[in-house]
Amino acid sequence: MRSVLFLLVGLGLLAGCVLDEPKPSAETIAKRVDVHTQLGAAYLARNQLDVAQQELERALELDSGYSQAHNIMALLQIRLKDDSKAESHFKRAISEMPDNADARNNYGVFLCERNRLDAADEQFRDAIKNPLYRTPDQANVNAGICRLKKNDKNGAAAYFQAALQANPRNPLALMRLAQLSLEGGQALKARGLMQRYFEVVNDSPEALWLAYRIEHALRSKDAQASYAMRLRGKFPDSTEARQLKSLTGR
Repeated sequence: MRSVLFLLVGLGLLAGCVLDEPKPSAETIAKRVDVHTQLGAAYLARNQLDVAQQELERALELDSGYSQAHNIMALLQIRLKDDSKAESHFKRAISEMPDNADARNNYGVFLCERNRLDAADEQFRDAIKNPLYRTPDQANVNAGICRLKKNDKNGAAAYFQAALQANPRNPLALMRLAQLSLEGGQALKARGLMQRYFEVVNDSPEALWLAYRIEHALRSKDAQASYAMRLRGKFPDSTEARQLKSLTGR
């Protein structure tokens, strides 16, 4: 009986004794913040918005000034259709880290989509001028698309050309510049750009329709027929296929 009582007393003493856990280091906290942010971005990409929000909130609880967490949270708020919160997080991301080019590019897209075109252009320019930005071609393409909304075709073309200098295989820059070249009477240049485009990505209705019109301008019947056949065969129900039918009768 004594041994049993002793054991129970011992357990009671152990239960009442709490060991202090060592405080995590700043490096450990930073790693946790980054992990939660990356998880938030991954869940956002999978459209698991509730889980994404939990991860991002946890990241910001650990470090309320972490720029990239605010950037991803802003993208989440766009999905949740809360523009006010989205803009607030974009501004905080940039305030905490002015050279966060990803945040500036994303904020630029946000502004452009809401027709705040001059403010958008400013963000794109700030992203592009960052020498450490890994994907300046994307910001250049976005800036070019935004310029088209202002009907500034020359400005847009300059951005698309800059995108191709940064990444000669950027498909959007190739197609957009081809479109502008065709509209500017430079069908041969447009053809070369579209040939490069089809080396990079698979066929799309928009691209095939543009390529067809380029070959039409160049009066190349064989190339026209080839693009027409691809458009009809791969995308028979597309708007572009219907446009082709209205033009050719078949």
